[in-house]
Order: sequence, then C-alpha cells, then structure tokens
Amino acid sequence: MIEMTQKVNQDYKAHVADTGVTCYTCHRGNNIPTEVWTAPKDRKYANSLLGDLAGQNMATKAAGLSSLPSDPFSPYLMNALPIRVNSDTAMTGAGAHANRASTKQAEFTYSLMVHMSESLGVNCTYCHNSRNFASWEESRPQRVTAWHGIRMARDLNNEYMTPLTDKFPANRLGPKGDVAKVNCSTCHQGAYKPLYGAKMAKDFPELQAIAKP
Repeated sequence: MIEMTQKVNQDYKAHVADTGVTCYTCHRGNNIPTEVWTAPKDRKYANSLLGDLAGQNMATKAAGLSSLPSDPFSPYLMNALPIRVNSDTAMTGAGAHANRASTKQAEFTYSLMVHMSESLGVNCTYCHNSRNFASWEESRPQRVTAWHGIRMARDLNNEYMTPLTDKFPANRLGPKGDVAKVNCSTCHQGAYKPLYGAKMAKDFPELQAIAKP
C-alpha cells in the first residue's frame, strides 16, 4: 500500500498534480476504504431466451441507480477496452473505418461516465462540451485529467490490488473471489477533488516517490 501511494505521487502527477495522495485519501479513518468494488456475481436468467443482459435494469449504485450496465469497472478499470465508441461511419462492415461500435458498448461507456459524475459530484459538462461531446479540442482541461485518472485506476488495480488476492481471507473477497479494487469514488467520494484539494501529501515526503527499503 505504501508503494502504491508512492507510485501515484511519483508517476501520476498528470492526475494528482502537486496535491498528491496519502493513506487517508482513500481510507478516511477506516481500516477498509468504504468505496471499493468487486466484480458482481453472474446474473441468473429467468428465461434463457433473454440472452446476455450485461447487468442492465438492476438499478445499482455503480451505475447511478440507472438501467445501464451495473459493472462498468471490469471492462475499463481492469481491462483496457475502448471507452470511446462513437464512429463517423454509420454502417457495419469490413475495413479500417467500419463502425464496430454497438449500442451495448455505448451503454457500458455511459455507465462509467455516470459513475464518474456521481463520484466527483459534477455533471457531464465538467469535462465535455455538450455541443460536441466527442471533441477533445472543445473539451475542458478536466477531461485530460480524467483520462489519466482512468489509466491510474487501471494500473493500481492490476499491479497492486489483484496481486494481493491470496493475502485476503475469503470473507474479504467478492462473489467471484476477486479482491476489492479502486475506482473514482475510492478517492473522490463525491468531491471534484479528493478532500476538496487539501494538500496533505506535502507533509509526508517519504510518500512522494518510490524508494528502496
């Protein structure tokens, strides 16, 4: 956990800037952070003809109590599936410019965006220009910060949290046996900046960079 904190402060300044993080950023006085996630258990279908419902219509906190897919974290904060699913080609088909994006892919993206909005206590226009959501040139600088944050969460989950799986007792693992992992809420907890930008990390120089024991 100390090395993970050091890595965030050392390698992800594009996200945390000079504010940095400490143990308190996530834990807030709790031995287990209150905002973590594990993969949900498989859904039991009442009728196999329904196919893959992708966790939709379950009104979970992860998707902002919406009907969107209930697990936007596994595809994007563990795996590196494409988040941007918009295309300039209407029809599917072969070729480099074929539209391979589906409605279901878009709904997973929207689910992650809802999570980010809820986690930071902001709306879509905090990062995007509503005239052209897809345009980086017309987006606010916060969108770049969020881009780095997604990759930071993905890195921490894969490099630090998942390798600890066998160190935790069974009652601390999720329904699929995976360890608790981080998402945007883990640090932000409803604030556009964790702890509204309180710069606590400056008081702990030993947490600023990865150091050998």
